[in-house]
Amino acid sequence: MSREEYKFLNIAKTLEEANALVQQLDVSKYRTSGLRDGTKYSYRCRFYRKYPLCRYEVQIYIPDNEFDMIKLMYKNAHCHEQRNVTGRLPSPVRESVNKYVTCQLTQGQIKNALSIDYPNIPLPINQLTSLINYTRRRNNPEIFSVYDFNQWCMNHNYDDNLLYSTFVPYYSIKNIDDIFVFFTTKQLIQQIQCTTLLQVDATYKLTWNNLPLLVFGSSDADRHFCPFGIALVSSDEHSSCFKELFIQLQNISAKYFNRQYTVNYIMADGAPGITKAQQEVFPQAKRLMCWAHTVRKIREHRKLVPTDKWNEVDSDIHNLQLCFSDNIFNCAVSLLNLKWNNYPLMKQFQEYFFNEWIKKLPLWYEGAACHIPSTNNGCESLNGKIKQQYTLRNKLHLSSFLPKIEQMLHAWPIKSSSNGFIAKPSISTELELTAFKWSNTINQIDILHWFGNWYIVPSSNPTITPAMWLQIYQMQQWQTFNDFIIWLKSCYLVSPLHSCTCPKGMKLYICKHSFGLAMIFNMHEVKDKTRSELLGQRRGKGRSKKVKSALEF
Repeated sequence: MSREEYKFLNIAKTLEEANALVQQLDVSKYRTSGLRDGTKYSYRCRFYRKYPLCRYEVQIYIPDNEFDMIKLMYKNAHCHEQRNVTGRLPSPVRESVNKYVTCQLTQGQIKNALSIDYPNIPLPINQLTSLINYTRRRNNPEIFSVYDFNQWCMNHNYDDNLLYSTFVPYYSIKNIDDIFVFFTTKQLIQQIQCTTLLQVDATYKLTWNNLPLLVFGSSDADRHFCPFGIALVSSDEHSSCFKELFIQLQNISAKYFNRQYTVNYIMADGAPGITKAQQEVFPQAKRLMCWAHTVRKIREHRKLVPTDKWNEVDSDIHNLQLCFSDNIFNCAVSLLNLKWNNYPLMKQFQEYFFNEWIKKLPLWYEGAACHIPSTNNGCESLNGKIKQQYTLRNKLHLSSFLPKIEQMLHAWPIKSSSNGFIAKPSISTELELTAFKWSNTINQIDILHWFGNWYIVPSSNPTITPAMWLQIYQMQQWQTFNDFIIWLKSCYLVSPLHSCTCPKGMKLYICKHSFGLAMIFNMHEVKDKTRSELLGQRRGKGRSKKVKSALEF
């Protein structure tokens, strides 16, 4: 079209003023022309690819002899009614995806919301997945290469003044099959000085790269799991990654706290890599086996036992788990083996049980470690929180996952610092009331003092006296496994305010027996006695009734 078809729009005195006016018109420059008497800048609608029928154009004309008389002209008008047909998802859908990702919805939730918002627009699952992943990592650090990941780790150094800031004390990134990155904060890692227990577990399906995440820490006296940090590794099938983790914990303790890192117990599942690494780095430590994993694996082999015998076998294994010392456990295992020898139909199960859970991984009973949890549930529950609260059960790209690591490592130490690492079990008012009632109902003649601070008290349903119980315990001679169970459940070995061999005492570290004995011996006074006094019933008016009801003897 010729110049005369353009209509006058405005006049500017400078080129900067003209550009400012043009920016308000949703146009983009596409041509610069040098004329005989001036210079012309041509603009068109910046959405011309999306709306091909839009013919809106703007021109800036600068005469050579009048620089302060810059003319702005235009022709046609914006026409955004018909969109160009492309393979991309429409812009409204893309904007909605951006909004839902900002609200941290899962992919399934986003798809359901879009199907309601745009019922007539097809939403291919591949395109939608790619768009969601792209939107999630758009504002995150770009981690596409080994160099990028190394630079990110290098920029997260230790700062003594920042308690809750994420830092990387050690990293080794060579390729996707050789990665070990240790993440922690100052507040979290300093808890390794408070305990000799180390709990380790791995969780999966967190990253698009399929990198496992190691979660490690320890449980305090109230059985609350306190994480020390996390580690992103290339594989957890070999002992090398666990060995690297143990060595780095030793190095961190020496570097930042000037002390040797002592580990007496390592709690985990039955992964052979953890066992091998423990034998090499912490040979003096006990390799504890999670009881929850043990009983779950045992029950997977229940088909090897006749149906009518399984309940009895399951009960025997649970009773065996309540052994409170190594010697008692070894005696009970021998008796259980003799009992099961009488059932030839379960010989295959018997061989499996003794090979896997007596020879290879035997430390799953309560007495294997006192005041130490018998399960790794605290560590594994944290794995569930990571997926539920942070990754929303999605596999994230590293550029999206690293900010999540910083977010969770910032939240965990704030919670741990408010509660602290508890060294002694907390005493609840419910426990205090239960112990007070037990101390008032127990016949103190039945309490047998053994030696020092150790006493023997009868259970709720004793079948033998404490004196007989102690005699059998010292001789450690039982005829059958059933006799052993009767003995085990008849009385308990108690140390006031310290320990008890009853099931609750071994699992919760404190119970009504140890606490009640402390009340009897005036080692503890009830904080608020009104909590322990029953309200009862008030006496009515007048004298008491003397005549009995009919037919009452």
